[in-house]
Amino acid sequence: MPSSGLERTTQNMSKPKLAISFSGGRTSAVMTKLCVDKFSETHDIAITFANTGCEHDNTLKFVDQCDKHFGWNVVWVEAVVNPEKGKGIRHKVVTFETAARNGEPFESYVAKYGLPGPTHPQCTSRLKEEVMYDHRRSMGWKNGTYWTAIGIRADEMDRISENRIERKFVYPLADAGWTKEDVKQECARWPFDLELKGEHYGNCTWCWKKSMRKLLTIAKEDPSVFIDSLVVHADQPPKEKKQWMLDTDYKGFVFAPNHLLDPFMKDKLENEVA
Repeated sequence: MPSSGLERTTQNMSKPKLAISFSGGRTSAVMTKLCVDKFSETHDIAITFANTGCEHDNTLKFVDQCDKHFGWNVVWVEAVVNPEKGKGIRHKVVTFETAARNGEPFESYVAKYGLPGPTHPQCTSRLKEEVMYDHRRSMGWKNGTYWTAIGIRADEMDRISENRIERKFVYPLADAGWTKEDVKQECARWPFDLELKGEHYGNCTWCWKKSMRKLLTIAKEDPSVFIDSLVVHADQPPKEKKQWMLDTDYKGFVFAPNHLLDPFMKDKLENEVA
């Protein structure tokens, strides 16, 4: 298998600090293992998993299994959203047992910033990036003094940030040529696996960034993913809600329980899933 590509990227680090952003997926897990195996003795490594409360429960179990089996000491963090204007995102440390499972961090984000979508896609930065940044600051890690390893493979290069150097992002698997097949082979050697019906359940189960096909497949296989996700408030102005649905090509249903969907949305969902 290819070797890690982090070596040449970390040679110019001003300080031996490496932050690892563990998303809870297989690719991210393999990247984390390679980094820890190769750099744990030469770098101060901090591994964080930012929980939005909207991940599949088996994703949370996989993070916990990886942590316990490999001894990574993963820190679980969640967003603390201050409703006051001008106050930024902070973090709180949780555990596998206490982690939110009903979208609480996401709902607090929506209450302040509104629903995310193509015109304001801030959910990742607000609920993950800023949360992990705040945790590292609490450790005394100042921005710009460390690199952050992100799990993206060589067969998904389009996801790599154009500002990777400025933001001090490193992509060990992509740089080393690891593909999806390489990741699958590595995970097959482990005594546990990420038990999802398919990749379409990864990350936030009903994420608006997923394709319509993936979302409709999830809706058909497990309608509770959407019906039980009460993150659109009943007192939200209907006009604003419907406009957001239009802006996202009618993907709005993924953020609303069944009784908040207008008749058109219900008919569209039923027709496309059938």
